[in-house]
Amino acid sequence: MLTWHIATSILEVRYPYKHDQQGSLSIIDDGIAATHLSRYCAYLVTCFPKLLPDYHVWSKNLYEAVKKDVECAMTGHSVGGSSASPEAKYQQLIELLSTNSKHEVVKNGVKLGKQLVESFSDNETTWKLLVDVWSEMILCVAPSDNLKEHKEAIASGGDQ
Repeated sequence: MLTWHIATSILEVRYPYKHDQQGSLSIIDDGIAATHLSRYCAYLVTCFPKLLPDYHVWSKNLYEAVKKDVECAMTGHSVGGSSASPEAKYQQLIELLSTNSKHEVVKNGVKLGKQLVESFSDNETTWKLLVDVWSEMILCVAPSDNLKEHKEAIASGGDQ
């Protein structure tokens, strides 16, 4: 899940939401849906790991290790400026994470993000694939049988 989250975040840098030449919203809709689902899954790992089907202590520890690795890799660096193109920001992000990251999950996320950018000729296909992946991911994590944790999450407003 974290590998796909990293790849989705990289694609968000490379393919920011914008209207295409015909003013189509499909790219925007798929990009927004994919990134929101990605962030929601990362949120579950961070705040409600007991709702996930995997061992929750392991999930939380993995998230913390990955977060720390990304922060260390990015320390002292910023990705592009407001005038930098999405391609330049993407290349800089890939270079920073590839060079400075030590964690295998981060390296795999960078590799996956690069493969997705290089495999498809347009961002519409890429976002459509990602929205499908994240929709499937939600279906995989949703059937948690931990009713007590779901009840507490809903009561605190975190699972809405």
